[in-house]
Amino acid sequence: MKRFGSIAAAAVAAATLGACQQQTAQQLNTANANSQVYVGALTCNVSGSTGYIFGSTKDLSCIYLTKDGVAQAYDGKIRKFGIDIGYTKAAHLVWHVYQLGGLIGDATSPNPRLLAGNYGGEQASVAVSSSAGGNWLYGGSNNQIVLQATQLQDSGDAGYNLAYGIAEMGLTLKN
Repeated sequence: MKRFGSIAAAAVAAATLGACQQQTAQQLNTANANSQVYVGALTCNVSGSTGYIFGSTKDLSCIYLTKDGVAQAYDGKIRKFGIDIGYTKAAHLVWHVYQLGGLIGDATSPNPRLLAGNYGGEQASVAVSSSAGGNWLYGGSNNQIVLQATQLQDSGDAGYNLAYGIAEMGLTLKN
């Protein structure tokens, strides 16, 4: 977990300094077309919330786009546990989706329904008018999915918040 904490801090610092730019799902898929573990991009609209010192819950409305261009809609919730003080406005987040089976030579799945399930991991974010943060979650189908997102929202009205801790997310298929 120490390693993830260092990664989270570095991502927040880089995004805060403007070194990271959020890419679209299509751009991520093009950039990672030859990856053995990258399987697509999950784009989510995230509701705003108020942190109550120990945690918060946000609703998600998402579209998963596979590397092959097949789309699937998902609904979900993300819960944060740990330090979470302040409030955030609604945001847009793009997650890199990796399937760990590709690391051991197994074929990765092109199934767009692959992401349904529960995830857990680490998150960190800061918002002072603009916001920056990162999430690293693991779970999903056969516990082989890793979701990684770096957020940068430069709207000038993202809220005022500091959050660091554990995140839990559930995704369900939208009909």
